[in-house]
Amino acid sequence: MFAKFKKVMLVFCSGVLVLTAAGCNGSADPVESTGASPTAASTASSSPPSASPSPTAKPTPTPVPGSSKGPAKNWPIPKMPDAAKERTEEGIISFTEHWFDVLEYMYFTNNTRPLKEITLPACDLCARKIIDPADGLAKNGAWSVGGKIKATVTLAVLDSKNSAVTNFRMEQEELLVYSKNGDFYGKLPGTKKPDAGTLVLEYDKGWQVVDLQWLDAK
Repeated sequence: MFAKFKKVMLVFCSGVLVLTAAGCNGSADPVESTGASPTAASTASSSPPSASPSPTAKPTPTPVPGSSKGPAKNWPIPKMPDAAKERTEEGIISFTEHWFDVLEYMYFTNNTRPLKEITLPACDLCARKIIDPADGLAKNGAWSVGGKIKATVTLAVLDSKNSAVTNFRMEQEELLVYSKNGDFYGKLPGTKKPDAGTLVLEYDKGWQVVDLQWLDAK
């Protein structure tokens, strides 16, 4: 969010006092002066402040999908739904769907930070198979393209007030990898059928993933 500063210009008008003097006629006899008759004079005053110009909304940068030229740019970070913050079955379903949205965002942009914010370091599989490889690509100037995800929650269980388990099925499109020079490096094939897995969640000022397990052999 950018702070907007408004400039207000005050315009002051200076009053000018105009005086007129009585003239003389052509008679030799003195003529009593009629006295100076001042015209209506404008008094010094200031005009009211001019209306502040309406701030111009900063245009939203156009999202650019990833390609051999680089990862996606200006891609919006998925916003967590309010429902995903609730300690209910509906809440853990909403959070799980959001987690996969953020995972997809990571594949699109090569930015792991949003996923790390909702995934605990204790999730070993998350680190070894998902986050660390993406960080490795970024460190070497490489990136991934594609990897669109479709995930469906098949079971949501609230174990206790602060822990939950969700089962899911996930489909993913192929993921292409490019080197820092834009050369095609390789690809991760997409799923031929939905992969089944489980997420274990813990609640501490919000849900976070603490473990990931695949129910099918991977």
